[in-house]
Amino acid sequence: MDENWPRWIMASVAKYFSDTALTIPLPLLVDGIDEREEEQLHYDHAELRVSGPHPTELSKDYFKLLVDINVLLTELMDRPNAYDLQTWCGIMAKAMEGPINIYKYGNETGDDSSWVFCLTPFNSRIEPNRILHFGQLGKIDRIRQSMIDGHFIVYLP
Repeated sequence: MDENWPRWIMASVAKYFSDTALTIPLPLLVDGIDEREEEQLHYDHAELRVSGPHPTELSKDYFKLLVDINVLLTELMDRPNAYDLQTWCGIMAKAMEGPINIYKYGNETGDDSSWVFCLTPFNSRIEPNRILHFGQLGKIDRIRQSMIDGHFIVYLP
């Protein structure tokens, strides 16, 4: 496995979904990169989590990488349009259809922003991309959340 793949995947996925969130417009926080300044986030926003890559060496120097991507959407329930959260889910779910291009993003030697490979949705026992609605988080806080859950794969020599 190339030691750079995790960085390139995280940086490329973060850029891809940040660009998507800007079309809503909605601030995007990247888990592990962006710091939360408050214990509670009481504003409309999206949070991105990337798990992986999960490598399997299928034969010598030939890898299967699995990557899980989650976008958590948070909406304050004081909006005039009750369907904004569903609209945001649709935009992010459309982006999850991919493919997601991976580039050599970063600050390390060799990170020149050139294209490396492409993540495509992974069909397994579950759908590659799902929208999950959690609804209102509590009786007091008027906050709703939904998540778009995506699973991706790439085969690399």
